Amino acid sequence: MYKKLLISSCVLAAMQVSAEPIKGEAELGLVMTTGNSATENLNTKLKLTKTSGEWLHEANVGALSSSNEDQTTGEDETTAEKYFINYKADRTLDEHSYLYGITTYEDDRFSGFEYQATAGVGYGYKVIAEEDKTLSVEVGPGYRINSIEGASNENEVTLRVGEKFSWKFSENAELNQYLTVEGGEDNTISNLGVGIKSMLNGTLSLRVGIDVKHTENPVGDKDDIDTETYATIGYNF
Repeated sequence: MYKKLLISSCVLAAMQVSAEPIKGEAELGLVMTTGNSATENLNTKLKLTKTSGEWLHEANVGALSSSNEDQTTGEDETTAEKYFINYKADRTLDEHSYLYGITTYEDDRFSGFEYQATAGVGYGYKVIAEEDKTLSVEVGPGYRINSIEGASNENEVTLRVGEKFSWKFSENAELNQYLTVEGGEDNTISNLGVGIKSMLNGTLSLRVGIDVKHTENPVGDKDDIDTETYATIGYNF
């Protein structure tokens, strides 16, 4: 808990570097999971973005939790519980190039890891930079801590390769897709996501999509693939 509070404080401090307003989106919705937890859950997410000169700051915080009532004992049983926070800062170099720094923290009770934390820097290039369509690719070194329950931590240098695509295909709807691969000596972890966001009015939006995480060397008998299929309502401010 102290680590989460410390990371959250650092993220907010980094984003409050000027008087310019922070834009945000809060989401609440239903998630269906497969893999190490199979259930239906409610989740919450908060995304904050801020532009300050040549810098673009983005922070994401989220929680997923679910409990089912055991039909035999009548007691509530937790079936999914995950918390995450990440912060990324991009420094524009020219129309297409930028540098970035990123930190992430994830605490997933059902993954076999006590927590996973990463930090990295790198170079990004906007292959497509149009008003309604963007495609960026990124590459850079990083460092990851895999804290395993009941075992020693895995600390490793990683290589991060990423890709992000956005396409506003109508006045009120857009497609968002991303892929990141972080490879190290002990493990390679990949994340893929695809989603569609549709604005319902000036502030409310509907988002549907899927996130997939692949862990090359999962802990113990845990599954190597976890999926989250979601439909959420967002409030933009």
